[in-house]
Amino acid sequence: MTIKRFIIVVALISISGLCKGQNQQKLVLEKLPSLLGTELDTSTGFAGMMGGKQDGVLIAAGGANFPDGFPWEGGKKVWSDAIYYLNGEQWKLASQTLPRPLAYGSSVGLNEGILLIGGENAQGSTDQVLLLSFDPRGESFTLTDYPKLPEPLAHSSAVVENGFVYVIGGKNALRSTNSFYRLSLATKSWEKLPDFPGEPRALHMAAVQDTQHSRKLFVIGGRNQKEGQKSTPLTTFLAYDLNTGEWQELGDLRIDDAPKVLMGAYGRPMGSMHVMVYGGSDEVFFNTLEEIALRMQSEQNDSILNALRLERDEILKNHPGFSNGVLSYNTITGKWFVYESLDRPLPVTALSFADGQDVIMVSGEASPGIRTTRVQKITEGETVQAFGTINYIVLFGYLMLSLLIGVYFSYKQKSTNDYFVGGGRIPWWASGLSVFGTLLSAITFMAIPAKAFVTDWSFFMLNMAAIAITPLISLVFIPFFNRLRITTAYEFLEDRFDYTARAFGSLSFILFQLGRIGIVLLLPSLAISIVTGIPVETSILMMSLLCIAYTAFGGIEAVIWTDVLQVIILLGGSVLAVIWIMLHTESSFGDMISYASAQQKFNIANMDFDFTKATFWVVTLGGLASAMVTQGTDQTIVQRYLTSTDVKNSKKTLYTNAILTLPASVIFFGLGTLLFIFYSEFPERLSPTISNNDSIFPMYIVKELPVGVSGLLVAGIFSAAMSSISSSLNSVSTAFCNDFYKRFKRDVADKRLLRIARMVTVITGLIGMLLALWMANSNIKSLWDEFYRYLGLFTGGLGGMFLLGMLTKRANAKGTLLGLFVSAVLIWYISVFTDISFLMYAFFGLVSCFVFGYLFSLFFKPKGND
Repeated sequence: MTIKRFIIVVALISISGLCKGQNQQKLVLEKLPSLLGTELDTSTGFAGMMGGKQDGVLIAAGGANFPDGFPWEGGKKVWSDAIYYLNGEQWKLASQTLPRPLAYGSSVGLNEGILLIGGENAQGSTDQVLLLSFDPRGESFTLTDYPKLPEPLAHSSAVVENGFVYVIGGKNALRSTNSFYRLSLATKSWEKLPDFPGEPRALHMAAVQDTQHSRKLFVIGGRNQKEGQKSTPLTTFLAYDLNTGEWQELGDLRIDDAPKVLMGAYGRPMGSMHVMVYGGSDEVFFNTLEEIALRMQSEQNDSILNALRLERDEILKNHPGFSNGVLSYNTITGKWFVYESLDRPLPVTALSFADGQDVIMVSGEASPGIRTTRVQKITEGETVQAFGTINYIVLFGYLMLSLLIGVYFSYKQKSTNDYFVGGGRIPWWASGLSVFGTLLSAITFMAIPAKAFVTDWSFFMLNMAAIAITPLISLVFIPFFNRLRITTAYEFLEDRFDYTARAFGSLSFILFQLGRIGIVLLLPSLAISIVTGIPVETSILMMSLLCIAYTAFGGIEAVIWTDVLQVIILLGGSVLAVIWIMLHTESSFGDMISYASAQQKFNIANMDFDFTKATFWVVTLGGLASAMVTQGTDQTIVQRYLTSTDVKNSKKTLYTNAILTLPASVIFFGLGTLLFIFYSEFPERLSPTISNNDSIFPMYIVKELPVGVSGLLVAGIFSAAMSSISSSLNSVSTAFCNDFYKRFKRDVADKRLLRIARMVTVITGLIGMLLALWMANSNIKSLWDEFYRYLGLFTGGLGGMFLLGMLTKRANAKGTLLGLFVSAVLIWYISVFTDISFLMYAFFGLVSCFVFGYLFSLFFKPKGND
C-alpha cells in the first residue's frame, strides 16, 4: 500500500469514528412487570421485602402489608413468607416459602445466592440469617442457614466488601442500636466491630466508596427509635475507614445549607467518587403522625381521641408521597447536591439493589400504609456533552496536521540513519522539547491533575527527582553514549559486558514500551469517550492507526516535530485552563489558597518512615530511581540525545527538559487543586457517572471551556498520547533492528533494514493497540499508579546494570547478570508479598542489581582489562 492510500484510509476511519456520538438521558425510569400483575398503589403491595438478583432472575421475598384494608380503616399489618421471582415477563410465586413470615431485614447478593439478614415479624426482631439460592433449571429455591446475628436486628443496612458482609445499626425489640458486625464469608463467623458513634440509627442506608486515601463505609440518615417514645429523625452521616478500622462523624447531610432527613431511602456507590441516595422520607409528616400516635396511646377523652384519629386519617389519605429526589455525595470534596428530581416520588422501604449501573426497586411504601406493586428500573447515565461542530473541526484538523507532518518527513527518510536519528538535521532545542513532550504525555496531562484533585501534592517530588537526577545523566550517561557513537542505549551494555546483557536490556525496554503504549492509548480514549460518547475501543483504534501511520513513514523527525507542536498546545492550554478556573470561581485567590490549605491539598512531604505509602522518602527515592532509569536507559529518551551531533548539544537537550519540568509540574498539580476548589463550589457540575479519576480534567475541558478551545485541548490530549506512543514505536523499531535483527543479519542492505524498521513499527503499534483494548475492560482506578508499577517491575534492574558498567571497573557480565536475576526475584517478592509502595520498585530494583551484581562479580574474572 502506498503512503497516500494509507493516509486516506486512516483519515476515513478517523472521520467515521468521530461521528459516532451517542446521547443518553440523565435518569431513565423504566417500568418492569408489576409484582402482582397489576400496577396499583394500594395496601396489597409489600414494604420491607428482601432479595436481589441471581443468574439474571429478580427475587423478592417476605415483606409486610395490609391485605384487609388501609390501616386507618382498621386494616392490620400482616407479614409474608412468600417468595416471588421474575424470570421472563411475569412474576411467579415460588412453591417454597421462608421458614417464617419476615420483613425489614437487610439483604446482599453473593455468588451463590442472596443472603437475608435479620428482619422482624409480629413476634419481634430476629437474628436469623439465611442464604436464598435459586436453581434456574427447576425454577426452585433452597434455603441454607448461616450463623445467626450476634443480636436480633431489623431495619439494618448491609454491604459486601472484600470477602466480608458488614451489618450496620438496626432496631431490636426495644430500640435502635449502634451495633456494627461483620461476617467473614471464608470462615462463616461473625465478628463484633466498634459501635458507630453518635445516635443509634435504623432505616438508614450504607455504601462503600473510595475516598482521598482509603476506602470507607458511609452510613447516612435513618432515625433513632425507642419503644413508646418519639423517634429522632437523623440528618447526620458518618464513615468507617476499612483500612484503619476507625469511625468518623462527618456532620449533617446538607443541601443548600439546610440539614436534610432521609429515612428508608436506598444508597449505593456510583463511579469512582460518589455515593447516590434515592428517595427517602423526611420528617415533615413523620413527626406529626408520630406525635398523634403517641398522644392517642395515652388519651382517655373519646372526643379528643376521635379528633386525633380524624387528623391522622386526613394526613394519611392525602399524603403526597415520599421524596422524588436523587442526591449525590462526592467523597473527595465532601459536598452534597441534588443530582436529579424525578417525575414521581420513590417508595421507601422498597427492595432496592444495584444491577450494574441500574437500580431496581421492587414494591415498597408509596405513602404511610400504602404499598405499591410497581417494579421499576432507574438507569444511570449522564447526557453526553454536545461537542459541537467547531470542536470537531478543530479536533479533526489537528489530528490530520499530525498525520501530514509524518507525510512531509516521509520523503526525507532515505536511510536508517535518517529514520532512527534524523540524519543530524534536528536542532537541540527541538530534541529537548521532544524529551519533555515524551515524558509529559497524556499521563501527565490527565493523571497528575487527577492525583492532585483526589489526594494532594505528595507526588510533586517525583517530578523534582527528575530534575535532581539531571546532573548525573549529564556527567555520566551522555558522555558514554556519545563517545561510543551508538544507535541504541543497549549497545553500551554489550561494549561493557557482553551481548546477553545488551539483549536483556533491549528486550526489557521493548516489553515495557508495549505496556506503556497500552496505557498511554487508553487514557485519552477514556477522555474522548466522555467528550463525545464515542466508545473507548473506537478511540483506541483511531489513535493507533493515526500514530502508526505518521511514525512508520516519518521516522524520528516526524516524532520530534509533532512533540514540539503538542508541547506548545498542552502548556498553553493548561495555562489557559488555570486562568479560566480562577476567573470562574466565586472565591478570591487568597480564599482559594486558604481553603485548599485547610483541606490539606498542598501537602508535599509526609516525613513518616513508612514505605507502604507515598511519603517523602518513598516518593523521593523512588522518583530518583525511576528518573534515572527513564532518562538514562530508556531508548525513547536516549535516542533524543543521539540525534545531536556532539555532547554539548546532547546536554542542552537534557537540560531543556529539566528547565520545563518545574513550571509544568506547578501548573499540572495546581490544576488538580483548582479543580478541587471549583468542584467544591459547584459539586453538581462533576458528574457522578465518572468512573475513572483520570477523566476529571478532560470533563472540565469539555463542559467548562469555550467552544474551539476545548476542541484544541482535546486534540492536544490525543496529540500528547500519540507523540508519546510514536516515540515508543520508533524507539522499539530502532532497538529491534539494531540490537537483534542486525545481529543475525549482518550484511542486510540499508534500504531493506528501513523496510524492516517500518514493519516493526506497525507490528508494535498493533500489539500496543490490543493491550489497550484489553485494559479498557479492566478495572484500573488510576493509570498513573499502573504506569509507575510497570516502570519499577520492568526496568529497575536495568538501571543497576548501567550504573555497574559506568561507575565500577570490577563489574563483569556474569556477576552483573546474576545480580540482575536476584534483583528480579526480589522485586517480584516485594510486589506480591509485601505492602511496600509500587513507587519503590524501581529503587529496590536498581540498588539490588547494583549491589548483588558487584558482589557476584568479585567471584568471576573481570572482562578484558577491567
